Amino acid sequence: MKTSPKYRGVIVPLVTPVNAAGELDEAAAVRLVNHLASNGCGMLVLGTTGEVASLSFALRRRYVEIAVKTAAKRTPVFACIASNCLSDSIEAANTYLALGADAAVGILPNYFKLEPAEIQTYFERLSSGIRGPLMVYNMPATTGMSIPLDVMETLSRLPNVTGLKDSEGTAGRREEVAKRFGGRPDFSLFMGIAAHSVPALRLGFDGLVPSSGNLYPERWSNLFNAAETGDWATAEKLQQQLDALGVIFQRNRTLGQSLAALKAGLGLRGLCSAEMIPPLLPLSPADQESVRAELRELG
Repeated sequence: MKTSPKYRGVIVPLVTPVNAAGELDEAAAVRLVNHLASNGCGMLVLGTTGEVASLSFALRRRYVEIAVKTAAKRTPVFACIASNCLSDSIEAANTYLALGADAAVGILPNYFKLEPAEIQTYFERLSSGIRGPLMVYNMPATTGMSIPLDVMETLSRLPNVTGLKDSEGTAGRREEVAKRFGGRPDFSLFMGIAAHSVPALRLGFDGLVPSSGNLYPERWSNLFNAAETGDWATAEKLQQQLDALGVIFQRNRTLGQSLAALKAGLGLRGLCSAEMIPPLLPLSPADQESVRAELRELG
């Protein structure tokens, strides 16, 4: 029997603000967390948008600590554990939970190509070592692997596995995920592809994880709230507006470059600098201004 709460709503994957030396910009971290929490959004610290694979453990720990303290229980704080070492992942998860994170978020290691039995065993071992709630994160774009739904079905019955963030755009995946896991009182289902948000909510997903929520959390909150009340016309209108924002960040860019474009945009609201964490680089000054000019045009 599961004892952790079922989460719903918008969980924004936080960018990781750093200075030119690559150190955590703690003042910017506080601003970002307050920006989300004051607009009713929870947060995922140390996710793909947060450049987690490039962060030291000390920086990861400090960021979780700041997020938990600043959010102050206003909204949920999830913390991602991304490592190719199982024991390091378990240690990180328990550290974040001890700091007050509401759930650890587990993603597959990404060095070896894993078969379904290996994927299942990995998450079972992760689950058994973690002293608290575990969300599963499916992200083929970075891991190179998709978590099979039969495996996810088994994992979803583990006592501390409380949800799935699915960031896979394969045709039919969204519908099948909703069919298998939607509506369960003990399991939260989150859509990790922003452009699929309204279709996912129509299918019964519990929440959304949009990276552009760093910039405009109020719009994402409004979209979710409109869907909750059945105002699909408003939700669809907001989806179209937010899709246009996504195009600005993603057009002709790699995943890493799109994150750099997002940080460039965040400077418009005085939230953080455009600095990136190696091996990623910030956009050139000209490209940064181009992003900001397009955002200004969209209001």
